Amino acid sequence: MSVPSQIPADVAELTVPADQGPDELVEELYARIPMLAEQVLVRFEDRLDRSIHAADRETARTKIKDRVTEDAATFLSETNEQISRLRQARRDLAAHERRPEPSARRLPDVRDKRAHAGLGLVFGIGVLVPLVFWQLLQVPMSTSGHVWTSVAIVVAGFFLMWLTSRVVVRAGRRLAGETVTDGGGWLLVLGVPTTYALSLWRLWRSSDEGMGPVLAVVVWVVVALLAWFVTWIVYSIVNEPTQTKPRSKCLAPAVVRRELLVTVVVAVLLAPALTGVIPLPWPEWVVWLSLDALLLAGTALGGPLSLSTRLAPLTLSDDVARYGSRAWEQRHDELRREQEAADQAWSAAAAAPVERSVRHHLNAVLEPPFSTVLPELERGSLGQMRAGDRVVTDTAAGIRLKSLLAGISGGAVGMAGPRGVGKSTLLEAYQAGQLLKTGGVHVALLESVPVRYDVREFTLYLYARMCAAVIDFCAGRAPTGAKPPSAWPARRARLRRLWPFAAVVVAWLGLGFAGTFALRDPKFDFRVWLTSMWWPVVSVVAVAGLAAMAARRRPGSAATPAAEHTGTAPGSLAELRTIATHRLAEIEFQQKHTAGWSGKAGLPIGVEATTTRARETTRQPRTYPEIIRGFRDFLDLTITCVAREPEVSSPAVVIILDELDKIVAPDAAQDFVNEVKALLTLDVPGFLLLVSVSEDALASFERRGLPVRDAFDSAFDVIFRVEYLKLGDARQVLTGRVLGLPEPFICLCHCLAGGLPRELIRVARQLVGDSGSLDRVTRRLVEQDLLEKRGALRTVVTRGAYDEVLVSDLVRHIDAHAVAEPAKLLHAAAHPPVAGGPTPETAALHRLQLETLGYLYYLGTVLEVFGPSFTPRSLDLGRTEGDTSFDTLTSVRQLFPVNARLAWLTISAFREAWRLETVRPPGEDDRPQTTGG
Repeated sequence: MSVPSQIPADVAELTVPADQGPDELVEELYARIPMLAEQVLVRFEDRLDRSIHAADRETARTKIKDRVTEDAATFLSETNEQISRLRQARRDLAAHERRPEPSARRLPDVRDKRAHAGLGLVFGIGVLVPLVFWQLLQVPMSTSGHVWTSVAIVVAGFFLMWLTSRVVVRAGRRLAGETVTDGGGWLLVLGVPTTYALSLWRLWRSSDEGMGPVLAVVVWVVVALLAWFVTWIVYSIVNEPTQTKPRSKCLAPAVVRRELLVTVVVAVLLAPALTGVIPLPWPEWVVWLSLDALLLAGTALGGPLSLSTRLAPLTLSDDVARYGSRAWEQRHDELRREQEAADQAWSAAAAAPVERSVRHHLNAVLEPPFSTVLPELERGSLGQMRAGDRVVTDTAAGIRLKSLLAGISGGAVGMAGPRGVGKSTLLEAYQAGQLLKTGGVHVALLESVPVRYDVREFTLYLYARMCAAVIDFCAGRAPTGAKPPSAWPARRARLRRLWPFAAVVVAWLGLGFAGTFALRDPKFDFRVWLTSMWWPVVSVVAVAGLAAMAARRRPGSAATPAAEHTGTAPGSLAELRTIATHRLAEIEFQQKHTAGWSGKAGLPIGVEATTTRARETTRQPRTYPEIIRGFRDFLDLTITCVAREPEVSSPAVVIILDELDKIVAPDAAQDFVNEVKALLTLDVPGFLLLVSVSEDALASFERRGLPVRDAFDSAFDVIFRVEYLKLGDARQVLTGRVLGLPEPFICLCHCLAGGLPRELIRVARQLVGDSGSLDRVTRRLVEQDLLEKRGALRTVVTRGAYDEVLVSDLVRHIDAHAVAEPAKLLHAAAHPPVAGGPTPETAALHRLQLETLGYLYYLGTVLEVFGPSFTPRSLDLGRTEGDTSFDTLTSVRQLFPVNARLAWLTISAFREAWRLETVRPPGEDDRPQTTGG
């Protein structure tokens, strides 16, 4: 098997800096093309054996593979999407396999030991605060002393919340390079379960004795559920992403799990000494201080120690960042499977263009002799045309468009052409990256222009869709372990608003129940403490709850996070994704935030305090100029960031607007262009706006420089025209899909398709349905066409306001002559049933007659040309330029919607060039018939 030593310049020339050298992945994939071609040739082994001598088969196979390899410079770009996924899969695997170098480690780093030590200290303080509170309550003092001690603990708790929030912010920057918010809430996340554990330890025996074991278990289980619910609510507020709080501003779940595990292990190890299971020969206060210090030291040092490569064996380590650990191996296997899947996806995507190229060159190598007999052919490759199919992208128009877009770095480009020539297919192919250089990618958005629109809403819609496209682009390339926001943010938002009130009520009722129970039955041990302390503690808890609600962070405008990034360019795709997420939230939500609190605290001595406060923030709708400016800034940020990626082509960001040519009224289309001119004239290097426009727009653009100017002239930098398929394009399409199709049948398909790509595939699908002679196949196709046109004529007559007598004569005339016989079709065209010149009342009917009889004239010509007398000389005559060309006969179908008389005269010109009898258009004065030659 021959493998090229180097790839062609078209493949190697990728949009990468010159100092990076050629694209190794593209070179590798290019070298695999001969192998794929060999796999396709195996399927055509029988055809090679029948058509080529045994001594020449290997030479023919080598020749075909070499030609397919040369074609790879053109069709390999059809797999750009799969190449991009394969490239990213290989990058992820290579980054995972790269052994970390401690000396080269730079921040941010998810394994930073200082950050883990700080977080461990925060978690330790969360356990320590309720523990110290309980220890201080054991010290003998008066009732007022206990009250003021409780107040001091609450005040110290708020100070510690502020302090720990600063520690968490610094840890977040060292771990992920982001500012983590709501760090002070971790004291509550750890404090609630710790308080429950202390209460269960101290009160279980007395509750068991006072309520019985069954009731005691029920009560403590209910309290456990309440404690879990409060803990979960607080954790959701502290470390769950929302629309205004992305995952990047939360601690990574793996870090949280590690520190929680360390905290639990340290607490379990110290519990026997704290509870007296292991007695210590020291005073109680010395034991408490020692255990408190050990708790803080253990939680602070446990995290960094757990990151040590020598602490746990590799087979037991769940650290995915630890090279060679069990989790690392699992992630390695997962990445390898993703790479294999991406490689298989590329092979599957490349198989279709390789097979088309093999078919095309196999047809050329076999060189079938001239034949007017259609053999048995398989038509499995004549399926429905899809976006980016070579039926359009490999034609002259596709190659010209690819060359045009490769030579510009931005601006506004229009694409014009008749309906059905493949404009939408070309736009979809460009959006999918199939017209870029091989291996290239870009951020492209394809949208259809609505017939009815509001310019501001349409611009906002494009803005939002571009943000979503940027998020998708970054998601596949920026390494991140971020989880998507919760699926039920509205429900959690309601719980967030209720949790302070619920926590205060639960605490108040729980302590009130305990105090009342102790007063009612004073024989239990805990009655002494609760009898003297229950009302001060309840009052302190109430005041603390109200203070917590007052100090709770109020929601701000969703624009605030995004505003942090508007002044500077993002340094990575992860930052760009964050910016796009914020911008999308700004666009999609018209926000109104109301925050407030109100509370009342009272003491049994008759003193009470009431306070209330509220704040409301409403976003005002942005004006259209503000939207355009924000859109432009976002495009500039996006291009600056994505252009750093080596495989990104230029222009890096593209918005494609399709269906503008479907707006029939020229004034409406010009109004649309005028209103979105701010988008069309966005002066952002690297940004391209590609729009499909009507032929009227092309005509206006080509009249630039004349006194008459309009919106199209001044809005577009260039307007590209997509032409109908020529005979060479049709041959390229069909030989790449059908093996062994004789040249006369290719010409027949081209003439009946009218230069339309989809119509060419449809006609070819009908043609290969049955074998036979050229004359027989032509009659079969014409009969089917006549049947469809008769049905269409009846539909037009039913919906139109025509003279019933005259239109009935026309329909009967068509029915009598609509058979696949050239003589009858020409006789029908030469004897129109509606005689005389058109009048204002019959103008529409005469136009319908001209179109209908002209089509019969055209089909009769097809039957005569591709009839029994078709010879090699006929084939050569149709390949020439001018009126004898098959392209001239093909253009007739293109002219009927434009000018039916011009189409009739074109048929006559073709017939004259082929020395066939001509027919005058209906309604013209009698004059001698013209006979060719």
